[in-house]
Amino acid sequence: MTMSVEDSQSFVAWEEQTMCSERGRRLVHYYMRKASGDSVLSVVGTERSIRHMVYVGTDELLRMFGTHRLIKASRKWRARWEVVDLLNSLVSVLEA
Repeated sequence: MTMSVEDSQSFVAWEEQTMCSERGRRLVHYYMRKASGDSVLSVVGTERSIRHMVYVGTDELLRMFGTHRLIKASRKWRARWEVVDLLNSLVSVLEA
């Protein structure tokens, strides 16, 4: 399912939710929030070892923004700041 330009432009913010897996490792979910209040899971971060995370863009993120330069360059990120930059740029592109 692809989103129309109208649907994708309704994203107004993103949020981060940290949780623990059954094995005790951290999981971080990043959601893009629509103006309607609905959210879409966009990036999942998984702790590989102490203080080392890997962040992966979801299929939904690729469907919505696959042509964005930061997503075309990589679907995986190793630093939180890269994910934050990506999400901030997607929200700011949609606000323009």
